[in-house]
Amino acid sequence: MSTATASATNVSNIQEKADINYTYKDSFRHWLKKSNLSKSESDVLSLLPFYPESDGKRIAKIENVDIGNNQHIHEFNIRNIQDESLKDDHVVLVHGYGAALGFFYKNFDSLTEKHGMNLHALDLLGYGLSSRPKLPKFNEISLKDVETVENFFINSIESWRKAKKIDKFKLIGHSFGGYLSAVYALKYPEHVSKLILISPVGVERSIYDLSKTPLPIDQQSNIDSTSLVEGPEIEQEIGLHNEPTDEPIPSSSFLNVDSKGYVNRLPNMSKTFKYLWDKHISPFTILRVLGPWGPQMSASWSFRRFGQMGDASEIMKLHIYSYNTFVAKGSGEHALTRILAPGALARYPLLSRLPGNLQMDSLFMYGDKDWMSKEAGLTISKEINELGPSNSKYQVIKDAGHHIYLDNPVDFKQSVYKFFDWI
Repeated sequence: MSTATASATNVSNIQEKADINYTYKDSFRHWLKKSNLSKSESDVLSLLPFYPESDGKRIAKIENVDIGNNQHIHEFNIRNIQDESLKDDHVVLVHGYGAALGFFYKNFDSLTEKHGMNLHALDLLGYGLSSRPKLPKFNEISLKDVETVENFFINSIESWRKAKKIDKFKLIGHSFGGYLSAVYALKYPEHVSKLILISPVGVERSIYDLSKTPLPIDQQSNIDSTSLVEGPEIEQEIGLHNEPTDEPIPSSSFLNVDSKGYVNRLPNMSKTFKYLWDKHISPFTILRVLGPWGPQMSASWSFRRFGQMGDASEIMKLHIYSYNTFVAKGSGEHALTRILAPGALARYPLLSRLPGNLQMDSLFMYGDKDWMSKEAGLTISKEINELGPSNSKYQVIKDAGHHIYLDNPVDFKQSVYKFFDWI
């Protein structure tokens, strides 16, 4: 079956399951309105019982928080007001690569049931409705470059914290946002009381580790093909391809690690995808170039990703929001290839940084069908416990893939509440 045929078949099957007839006329119409990300976000958030009007228990509002340099961080803030005598318990929620705060729409209601809860869901700088400035330019890939790109994100979070006058908060980050949350916690430990990393990218050690005498850059693109293993690619992060994103993988994950969390065999990667990676071309660039056909291609992911989430109207709102997010001005998306080498391997992995240095308790959370390396998550959790000074927990959530919070929001909420000692 050809790729085009397979894509059409996948979309057709999902549409039938979700009872959605998505035509190229619809695709063209959504492409014309692609710049209206603010409205599509509002349409998704309006699915909540307390937005835009309060339910008497919670007050929710959208803010663009000034962080200086003519930039802002876009935030969806929810306060539980059932007991005004309680001091605000601040929780910050950070999305993954290519995503935005609205992807957590299934969790906002349940996560904010606790009295005194003050939830801050953020669009990372360069994503969603936050400012989308250009990334710093680099002449080469070095450890200094990696840290510069990391600071692009985490310093903006710190500027947001100062602007909000929040001294301490609990931090939850998913995937790429999990990686950045861990780095933020390392740099600003005095402001993070507890850390939850949901299927974080960049945990594994590998030959790409720039802090551990890595393979020279000019040799990294000439690795013997015998070192390749079959499996999904970083495209799984957003699903801009034709295969299911959360199917069980025979080897448990696409990065096979040893007992030290070291990847001895590199993941399979097409020549085309590797070329785009080396040239720092994001998959969203391709989606933008597709023009009126872009929403149709994006539908193959969004209808599959959100197909079981609700009725056709709800799914369509999520699809339009996703597409508008993907094709907005390119910015933060271009950081991925600076922080990760081809195959989603970190140039400065968390296993080389967190153990012995993380100051607050942490939870590493994975789905049982996750394509990220659960084994590496278990390894880093063990090493943190062995080296201190903090404690770490490791958990696998059943019936969930990489997007745990969407696949199993009930167990996700229970795990968060338990780790935060709320139950």
